[in-house]
Amino acid sequence: MKTPKLSPNCPQLLNPITAENQFPEWYSVAEAMTYSRFSKGLLYSLMNRGLIKSVSLRERGMVKGKRIISVDSLRSFLNSRASGGHPDKTATAPSA
Repeated sequence: MKTPKLSPNCPQLLNPITAENQFPEWYSVAEAMTYSRFSKGLLYSLMNRGLIKSVSLRERGMVKGKRIISVDSLRSFLNSRASGGHPDKTATAPSA
């Protein structure tokens, strides 16, 4: 499977996050694939099961449109499945 090309409208994937450069609210499917490292099929499965939010932007009477994915819902899904570590504790070496 080819790695999706990044949209020029999504420079956040290429640059570190700073106060001036926050993640967008929505990703295209290709951008979400790059961010999450999920396949297109898995993203659509998660959308169909209601585990991540998406919107289909399509004009009335048109067959094709543009699907976009909520960055917050994608990030929340990933965080809900994360294991190990605790964000409030710093790593310490085991005592001898």
